[in-house]
Amino acid sequence: MYLRDMKVRYSIFTQVFLVITLFSCGSDNNTVESSGTDKDSKAVVGFDWENDPLSVNLTDDLISSMDKVDLDTISAHIYNYFHLQQTGDSAEYVKHFDYYPSMFDEDTMKNAYVEATIKWWNMGYRNVFENIDINYASAWTIEEDQRVALIGFDMLFKTEFTKEYPSDPKRLVETLQRQMPKADIEYVEGDHIKSIVANDSKGLFVFCPLDKYDFAFISEEEGKRNAMDSLMLRETRLNLLRDKREALK
Repeated sequence: MYLRDMKVRYSIFTQVFLVITLFSCGSDNNTVESSGTDKDSKAVVGFDWENDPLSVNLTDDLISSMDKVDLDTISAHIYNYFHLQQTGDSAEYVKHFDYYPSMFDEDTMKNAYVEATIKWWNMGYRNVFENIDINYASAWTIEEDQRVALIGFDMLFKTEFTKEYPSDPKRLVETLQRQMPKADIEYVEGDHIKSIVANDSKGLFVFCPLDKYDFAFISEEEGKRNAMDSLMLRETRLNLLRDKREALK
């Protein structure tokens, strides 16, 4: 049994962006409080919560060994995962945890992560995923009671900062470059919003039970760790990573 028995500390891409937020905070983060209500999160000046820029697309040069129905279904769930992280609505935000492997003890980490995210929204910082362009999909690999695949995509990602943000966001560019060394990164200073824009190529392992489409995701980077052996076989992950690398040369 590989599913749902392991505590995973970070979500997809969360490790990279959590590092950024902690780095940017300094001593100011101890003085900002948030009630964590929907009204508070949507009241942040400058963030347009009604505009969802996210699109998940299959590219014209897609390399796929997956059934079209399965790929379309997974694409829809990938959209949900990223959309729910940036809704500005705490009631909706927590639903993206449904796509995690089991990772919380009595919701302690979940609640802490939700509170921290809403706190940062109120401090004038948020992550925005705009484009997920899927260019690779492996065939399913069957493991005992589950199936595993690897999805590859190009990603357009932004960190946005309003005037409430308590530090200079430009100094985070170098931090993001260290965390995303292959990304094309640009700093944009608008009238109301300052942004760090990153274009990068990423991958997601997707896995689900054989008898139902109950998808969970882990990032390609997380999948390289030995600690993921209790979620899926190491041989499966290595083979999927190798095939993707060869296909996208």
